[in-house]
Amino acid sequence: MSTYRALKGYSVKSLASDPANPKEGQIWYNSSAKAITIRPLLAAWASGGNLNLARSHLAGAVNGTQTAGLAFGGANPAPTAKNESEEYDGSSWTEGNNLANARRFLAGAGTQTAGLAFGGVAPGGTLAHSEEYNGTSWAEGNNLNTARNALGGCGLQTAGLAFGGYPGPKDHSEEYDGTSWAEGNNLNTARRELTGLGLQTAGLAFGGSPSVTTEEYDGTSWTNGGDLTTGRVYMGGSGTQTAGLAFGGQASPGVFAGTEKYDGSAWSNTSNMATARTELAGGGTQALALAFGGSTGSLSNATEEFTEALTTRTMDVS
Repeated sequence: MSTYRALKGYSVKSLASDPANPKEGQIWYNSSAKAITIRPLLAAWASGGNLNLARSHLAGAVNGTQTAGLAFGGANPAPTAKNESEEYDGSSWTEGNNLANARRFLAGAGTQTAGLAFGGVAPGGTLAHSEEYNGTSWAEGNNLNTARNALGGCGLQTAGLAFGGYPGPKDHSEEYDGTSWAEGNNLNTARRELTGLGLQTAGLAFGGSPSVTTEEYDGTSWTNGGDLTTGRVYMGGSGTQTAGLAFGGQASPGVFAGTEKYDGSAWSNTSNMATARTELAGGGTQALALAFGGSTGSLSNATEEFTEALTTRTMDVS
């Protein structure tokens, strides 16, 4: 029979008072309080305020926060491309000024006050356009070198990263310096409909068609990381290269509610979203993430907030 010490690496100790810095999963007996205490890591999704415009194939500021999100572009109904942008304050979305170029299947980077939108598709075809957001309005930037849609993106407004996409699938990656895009080294696996998170010098590309592959970017080249537990397309993502979160998407046989977290080498499953959906967008951190929009089979305006935190549970044994 397994013991707690064998499973967790430490024993249940009897202490006169609670420890100052308890570890995840630690259990102890407080002899003064006559109570057994456990320190679990709890993760859950909760409903946030709805988008004003339900849409799929939208993008977000992937390095925004749970209380300062940015959503832009998308389709409503498909294939009608939209130019609306909205800002999230932690409870509700407010209409912002529109993108100059309506589009869907685009990628995003940056924050709510310094956002970046690039690529996508409009009625006239696939776009190379990039635009910068200053917290009030969008302004045209220099174009991508390779027009594409269904691409991945991450980074900041002055240090963005674009990779993969369609027509293709493509393996191209490009770096943005706040003024122009320059060719970077290619992905190891060409793909479209993938997701990105992190920074230009520490980026993460994962999922897409036709791969479960994860790749890490160090500012120069891509290296394979651990595979997703479930291969899928059109996910949302948040966090960093060593603490990432992937959620939702399209997986066989349909829309997906699953959430996985990345520790810099491997993915593991955590709590499911309340609403299974694909073609959504996200932002925030691994522990405080934001998911919005997408499609459940019909267009969604739902927002969900993910929280993961160490908590303390006590059982009185007196």
